[in-house]
Amino acid sequence: MVWENWGQIKEAPFTFRLLPLFLSTTLFALSYFVQIWAWYLITLNLGIALPFQETLEGWFYSQMGKYLPGKVWLLLGRFYFYDSMGKSRKTLTVALYFETVTMIAAAGLLFFASLFFLKEVQSAPFQWAFLWLALILPAALFSLHPRILQRLSNGILRFLKKEPITISMSYPDILRVLGVCLCSWAMGGVGFYLFVDSVFPVSSSHILFLTGALAISNTLGLLALFAPSGLGVREGVLVFLLSSIMPGSVAVVLSVLTRLWMTLIEIGLIGVVYLTGKFRQMRRA
Repeated sequence: MVWENWGQIKEAPFTFRLLPLFLSTTLFALSYFVQIWAWYLITLNLGIALPFQETLEGWFYSQMGKYLPGKVWLLLGRFYFYDSMGKSRKTLTVALYFETVTMIAAAGLLFFASLFFLKEVQSAPFQWAFLWLALILPAALFSLHPRILQRLSNGILRFLKKEPITISMSYPDILRVLGVCLCSWAMGGVGFYLFVDSVFPVSSSHILFLTGALAISNTLGLLALFAPSGLGVREGVLVFLLSSIMPGSVAVVLSVLTRLWMTLIEIGLIGVVYLTGKFRQMRRA
């Protein structure tokens, strides 16, 4: 698409504005810490919480696993870290489930809300999005109820001849975690808007849509088990959505730039956490 529309890309009003780029990077980086806070609240309610510094390390180190095919490495990384701290594997499984479902539900809610504020949603592809989200989101919220989860989990455990589990997390606590996840996506979405606007002018009326687009594309990329870090899937979804507010060829360029931008932020944060941990160890020694 870029090759065939190179003339259109050359004429596109691309810019480079340093201040919005700096603000976007800062906001997006901070959104990771809000997401980690949601994970910390889950582990706190389930009784497997670690000190926040160690929570940071375990969460960021496990993120490296998503760059490998299968996504299982992300989960195994978290399992290894918490198991080495003597935490229950069964409870950790429940915690990972809550983290995944609350992040997916929050992303879906934001995307669904963003469509109401987009004039281009009158097109046929987006009409189907309303129907699917209207069916999926209530199911996701329903699946978050601890009684439902406990019955499903214990049914599977009985079939596998394993000990049943008890979920001590209340539904209001789960909804609070969902609220934190919404804040994380919203903060990251505003950062994404500023990033896009730093290289290509976009109306501020599209902030919510870009927030929803980022959330749903990241989520679908996460669910694509065959794609390391959602590579290709996230970009494809993002191009499809961005094409409703800008030329498709420009959307392709922005999706690739977004991948590089987000990857550099993740690697930078992992490096900072690693160096901070090493510094703490040196001070203790």
